[in-house]
Amino acid sequence: MQSLPDSDRALDQAVGAAGGPPETLRQTLTLARRWRPAPDELSLEVAYAFRRDGAGTRIEARLGPHRLMLDEPVRLGPVEVAKPWGREIWFTGIEARGESTIETDAGALPLSQYLALAPKRLTGRRPLVLLKVLDPRPEPVLGDLYFEVHEQKREVYVVTHVDRRAWPDGRGAIRFGMNPALRRRYADDDAFRRDYLGAVRRYEAVRRALDAGDTSRAGEEPALRAAMDAFTAVRPLEVGDVVVVPTWLPHALQHGVRVVEFQTPTYERYILSFAQKVLTQPHWDTEAALPRMRLDVPEPPRFEPVAPGAERIVAFEDFRVWRVAVPGRGRFTLPDHPSYGLCMVVQGELGLGGLRLGPEQAAFVPRAALAGPHRAELATLVNDSRQPAVVLLAAPDL
Repeated sequence: MQSLPDSDRALDQAVGAAGGPPETLRQTLTLARRWRPAPDELSLEVAYAFRRDGAGTRIEARLGPHRLMLDEPVRLGPVEVAKPWGREIWFTGIEARGESTIETDAGALPLSQYLALAPKRLTGRRPLVLLKVLDPRPEPVLGDLYFEVHEQKREVYVVTHVDRRAWPDGRGAIRFGMNPALRRRYADDDAFRRDYLGAVRRYEAVRRALDAGDTSRAGEEPALRAAMDAFTAVRPLEVGDVVVVPTWLPHALQHGVRVVEFQTPTYERYILSFAQKVLTQPHWDTEAALPRMRLDVPEPPRFEPVAPGAERIVAFEDFRVWRVAVPGRGRFTLPDHPSYGLCMVVQGELGLGGLRLGPEQAAFVPRAALAGPHRAELATLVNDSRQPAVVLLAAPDL
């Protein structure tokens, strides 16, 4: 996680002061932006205004033209990151390739600057789960993602769209684990892994030749790719399906399948294979990952009911996700125990603390909203229409 200033200390002292807080408090905050290509420090001049009512004290932060109540949900502004297979749309990304924003009446504010205003009140000083949309191209091969594994990063996908130009029956796919039928033909898993590595190496040699401009071996590419892919398992996907990706599980979302993804906020992976030129690194990682790569295809996920209309679709060590169905004219108040909440609407339209959220629009809900005295107003999803709505909710301790 990025290094955030201890800006809450002065706020705590002001709120607890004898006779009550002052009208305003000014702080100069230093934000260390270590994720930037040229790391630097940014000085932020922030004024805080304290508003007392019968339920307690609310705080407004003023940073330049931006005015932000620290206990109110904010809309997340996405940033697009181009990929060889399509694009990613980040809603909570903070790194060298791009930074998401929050939207205020004055425009877009970088997410890191917002979080620096009061990390304890906003996130309980917990790292943000990475929320993004994966939007592959509809063309076969060109729109297929890297076949990869992760050592630390855990992911969960929720399918929101299947492009019928690619999949006329509305059923897309993901490469997910290794082929169990082929694996049973081997005397042991070591032999299976060796043959898979051999198939990858043969394909990689042709892939690198083609990427270098040598077209003389183009005729070999389809058969070698098919031989390599035969070692993998393919799972069909439809809109609404959930894919839980634990560590060391080989996976590759296929072309034309759009998903909302929540993941551990780390950037690490081992690329096993890719049917295009890899632009992010000069090598594949097949041999290094092979000994620890999972071979078993996981069972379909089981969902745990957690509240009326809500089910927990994944419970990883570092984050959890609920899927909540809000009926027409219905309401759902978010739980008060998480450090914060990330909300992404996937169906319908919902109100949340003054925001209106449609499909694939997202909001950050501060800790101060979930646990504060105004949570009934600020942390309740409201469906004003007669049609049902569905929202995904994530937090590290949900």
